[in-house]
Amino acid sequence: MRASRQNVVRLTTVSLLVGFVALMAIVATNFWLGQRAQSYFDSAIEARDTRVAAVELRSAMQTAEASERGFVITDNEIYLGPYQTAKAQAQRDLTALQRLLTSYPNSQSTLQRLSTIIATKFDEFDQTIAMKRDQRDADVLAIFRTNKGKALTDEANVFFAGIIGQADDRLTSGVAEQRANSGWLRLVSAIGGLVIVAVVGGAAYGAASYTRELRDTRDEIRELNTELEQRVAARTADLATARDRAEVLLSEVNHRVANSLALVSSMVNLQSKGVSDSAAKDALQETQDRIFAVSLVHKRLYGSSDVRSVALDEYLSGLLDHLRTSLRSEVRGVSLTYHIDPIELATDVSINLGVVVTELVTNAFKYAYPDGVGEIRVRLASQPAEQAELIVEDDGVGRADGAPAKGTGIGSRIVNAMCVSLGAKVEYRNLKPGTAAHLMFSTKPKRATAV
Repeated sequence: MRASRQNVVRLTTVSLLVGFVALMAIVATNFWLGQRAQSYFDSAIEARDTRVAAVELRSAMQTAEASERGFVITDNEIYLGPYQTAKAQAQRDLTALQRLLTSYPNSQSTLQRLSTIIATKFDEFDQTIAMKRDQRDADVLAIFRTNKGKALTDEANVFFAGIIGQADDRLTSGVAEQRANSGWLRLVSAIGGLVIVAVVGGAAYGAASYTRELRDTRDEIRELNTELEQRVAARTADLATARDRAEVLLSEVNHRVANSLALVSSMVNLQSKGVSDSAAKDALQETQDRIFAVSLVHKRLYGSSDVRSVALDEYLSGLLDHLRTSLRSEVRGVSLTYHIDPIELATDVSINLGVVVTELVTNAFKYAYPDGVGEIRVRLASQPAEQAELIVEDDGVGRADGAPAKGTGIGSRIVNAMCVSLGAKVEYRNLKPGTAAHLMFSTKPKRATAV
């Protein structure tokens, strides 16, 4: 009888030891996951603030540039109203980025270059405003023609995109980690629960009090698990709110970009009216059409619920209607018809395709019909294996084999550059009479890459 008791005590001791180890593992896991959840929450707040600071800094620069351009064009001081506010806001946002990006790898060189760009841009703004006030229009125009400001803006936009991409990556990786931690918590809780149940079963006939304590411990673990799940749900709701705000901010960015491009188009139009040389007028008109092709995408994105893709039937129809109106004012006897299949395409690819269509149609209007009478046809058709085919054809004088491009050749270089980004190559076919430009490209969405 005594030996039996010893066995019971030994079994009970071992069972309690196993139960204690399981309990400690569950508590440690809960504590560790709680710390990870708090760490992720702090990281998510920092990533959100970083993204907001980058977007607001870019917006402040755009506002300052629009204000400066408006004053330069109109000589009306009212346009300078938001300039100082935007300048101060840009400095605050840059200071915030300098504080927030300390935890990002290789951020020091990025911040130094971005600070230099912003300082240079605002120095240029101040200089052109001062020149305009002194009625030194020729000096202002000379600064604009250097394209130095545009190059700095493009470089700054690259940095902004990189910072926003890194912040988004942090948020995305944090969500994935939280999901994995939740799965580990469920697994550990399930295993721990089974071990505790086994311990309770083994120790029930040896010590009823131990059984009650173990049951109480199991209930406490369940409460901890419920509390942790509630915290995870709360963090998930915060992430959803941050995502919604990011979508609103992105829509506002598209709106501001569209407005800025419209302003640039207006300046090009004003410049063309002040130029007497016909070649310069044609070049400025082509530039204005290219700007319109880009701005039309941003206008449609501003009113769209999905900013990642563009409906080509709506986008290209609007673009071709614009080209038909603007080009027929120069070549009245040439008509333009089109048929566009409903295809969804990524935003950046859609911009490249719009520029290609603009160049091909403009070239056909100018050179296909020297007598000024004829038809230009544009077709975009969906093809198997997530492919699409673009055809721009005419019945005109045709294109001689091996002949150099007519005009300056800039349009051909733009088409080739855009085709490279599309992963395609334009092919010109002699229809006898006429010419057809064929372009086959993929409509498959590209996988996003980290900046």
